[in-house]
Amino acid sequence: MTSVKVKVEEEAGLVFINFSEKNNIPSLKEYLDNYLPIVADLHNIKNMRRVHEKNYKLKSNWKLYVEVDMETLHTPYIHKNSIGVQPVEQSPAKGEWIGVFSRSQETVALKPGVRNLGFPFNHGIYGDGLNGTHFSIIYPGFFIVVAQDCMWWIQKTAISHESVAINVGYCFPEETISRSDFESVSKLYFERLDQVIKEDDLITEYQQHGLHADFQGFYTIQESTVLQLDKEIIARTIGWL
Repeated sequence: MTSVKVKVEEEAGLVFINFSEKNNIPSLKEYLDNYLPIVADLHNIKNMRRVHEKNYKLKSNWKLYVEVDMETLHTPYIHKNSIGVQPVEQSPAKGEWIGVFSRSQETVALKPGVRNLGFPFNHGIYGDGLNGTHFSIIYPGFFIVVAQDCMWWIQKTAISHESVAINVGYCFPEETISRSDFESVSKLYFERLDQVIKEDDLITEYQQHGLHADFQGFYTIQESTVLQLDKEIIARTIGWL
């Protein structure tokens, strides 16, 4: 059995493994850059603990799912009952990530109408950590969402040009997990999160079929972050060739 050395680094409770054999790669802190001070630190995500995880595959190109994560065009239609209208502003990202921020004084991790039934906010959050939810893509496909009271991720790993492996995880603050009502209240979160992810899975596979259509679409104002993301992907892909 052959052993392989890999580089492992941790920042704000997030553990990353780097399989590159190159010596000139940036450190994890350099890679994440201002994601740490304007997202991770404000939300105190080092206090989060994973409580649920699942893996599956979709018949879709990985980039389609990443695009869905960064636009609000579909939200009031596909997520009419689970999210509703969700205005966002683009995060001032520096480093290997891109993101949007949704301002709300209540959690968006619950469905409209029951958001007053959620858990208390995470201890130690401040600034915009108190004022809303950050939706971020850490390149190339790690989608991580941090609300005031919980966190979840959807990792996309390309299998082929029409197939992607999905890894999903849900997290809550340590003190929330120890609450006597955690099992009963967390069901409200799981119901909302599961529904939204299933809805995104559905439209992602549907869009894969659309790639073979003759009709060519255009970016909308709700997809401005997607446009920036796609330009970044194209630039990097050309650089690899």
